[in-house]
Amino acid sequence: MVSIAQWLVAEGLLDASQLASATDRQRRQGGYLGDHLVEAGHLTAEEFYDALERSWRQERRDLVADPPDGALLVELDLERTVELGWIACELGDDGSVVVASSVPPTEDLVAEVLDHFPGRQPEFASCRGDDLDSVAIAARVERLAGARRTPPARLVHPIHIALAAVGAPVAMAAAVLVPLDVLAVLLLVAAAAFLVGGVIQVLTGYALLAGLDGPGSSTGTGLAAVVDDSELPLYTVIVRVCGGREGLEELFDNFRALDYPRDRTDAIIVVAQEDVETLRALRATSPRGWVRVARVPMADFVDVVQACDHGLALARGRYVVAYDQDERPAPDQLRRAVEVFESDLAARLAGASPAPPLVGLRVARRSGSQPFALDRMAEADEALGFGGPSGRGPARSPEVTAVHFNMRLLRRLGGFGLLLSRGGPRGNGDATPRIEALDSSSVRASAPDALAWWDQQADAFSQDVLDVATRTVALLRRGAERPAEEASAVAARLGAILLLLSYPVVLGGGVAAALRSSGMVGSLAGNAASVALGEVVLVVGAVTIVAAAFLARRRGWRAGVDALALPVLWLLYSFAAWAALYAVLLRPRRARRP
Repeated sequence: MVSIAQWLVAEGLLDASQLASATDRQRRQGGYLGDHLVEAGHLTAEEFYDALERSWRQERRDLVADPPDGALLVELDLERTVELGWIACELGDDGSVVVASSVPPTEDLVAEVLDHFPGRQPEFASCRGDDLDSVAIAARVERLAGARRTPPARLVHPIHIALAAVGAPVAMAAAVLVPLDVLAVLLLVAAAAFLVGGVIQVLTGYALLAGLDGPGSSTGTGLAAVVDDSELPLYTVIVRVCGGREGLEELFDNFRALDYPRDRTDAIIVVAQEDVETLRALRATSPRGWVRVARVPMADFVDVVQACDHGLALARGRYVVAYDQDERPAPDQLRRAVEVFESDLAARLAGASPAPPLVGLRVARRSGSQPFALDRMAEADEALGFGGPSGRGPARSPEVTAVHFNMRLLRRLGGFGLLLSRGGPRGNGDATPRIEALDSSSVRASAPDALAWWDQQADAFSQDVLDVATRTVALLRRGAERPAEEASAVAARLGAILLLLSYPVVLGGGVAAALRSSGMVGSLAGNAASVALGEVVLVVGAVTIVAAAFLARRRGWRAGVDALALPVLWLLYSFAAWAALYAVLLRPRRARRP
């Protein structure tokens, strides 16, 4: 069989120097020769595929106009199909199997086909890589049509926010008007709940601090800084895009900020099939060979997890990350992620790290393009996973994006839904996937303002409260059979909920009881006030000190100073938690049915 390189030179499409240059790049960087030729501008994709067809002496197959047999698609391994670059189209009565391939049918490819279809004679046809992606996505959409994940309904509405706003002054008035003994009893109950939640959070914080410099640290060893660009791994970047030409311009402008070799980048743009304007703009831009397009139904596009999982099915990179369309990552973010992943792998291979494999790296600092007073406090809190909602709420959660993953581990764990699973990255227990903070930042043009941020926290918290309640009931029913790890994770999340709900009660009630019982030495109210305020000082003080120490050692003294404002942020979290609690308690009866 004549090689494609020989055909290209023989037909005058390439000269020897161009071929030598592309072959050298392929040898150093891997990948397909055709991709390097097109990327270098030596010929167009159409010219390459025409030559490929002639070199194989096979007809070209349009997989969109002439799709594979549906019976074969049912058994299709999507990820393997995209990775290997071929797909079985139909089985002949004569014992043949028609295979459409975007790569030359070498001996290795023939062996792969025979492994899947032993005893059959392969008949090859050439196809475009984009067509192969389209077939894989179409098969995946069809397969998931009857099992589409339904994002949780929004629970928090303006009425619940109003109840929280009215409830605060009512509670303050009650603390002044109710009998002191009643106030003391209520305060002691709240103090007990606060203590349980606080102890769990303090222990979690000290565990983080103690393990900061261990094998799991995401500071890296400088490995990526000394690696030649040609040795960097292929990195898949997934972005949902809408908004027509303006949306694409925003995306490409943000993408150009990344300092990562384009020939080591596998960019996947996810677009809704119904978004004619954006699809037309994409056709007009003629993106280069390293950019691929996944067209998905609108219902899947608006679901962040489903859209990213469609992109994941096409991913070829060793690592993968999904971004928001308006997000501009720090230029060296991908390189930093490679550094941490590769350092962790090296430590594990050398036997220096007993930790489980590093699955993901969450970007530590995400903020808006405009100053937002809560940004730095929220970033500090997110890095520690202390008081706020778990972030494993509905699919609109921003935590689905800006998380870098080991691609194969992410697939094995079920895709981006891992970030919304209730045993997710902030759970406790050895079974929890290892997801750490990446010392990098991203800026979003449309990041939420303070009110939108708070509303988002309340909505996420409502989903967390519901899930904890459901899992607690399920564990109680299982009795002695309940798994210790799951029970521990639920207990930790229940502790965080108790901490946030009781925090303003203990603080405000303690101050009120202290003022009202002044001069009443040894009274129940005075003792309750001492206990409550003492707990606040000890628990909140300990958590804040741990947070400041952790962030100062991880990110520098400025981040440590930011952590000192966390008690104020937790008051806002508490306000959101109370609004979420009202939303859960006042759900329509119909919504309470499983």
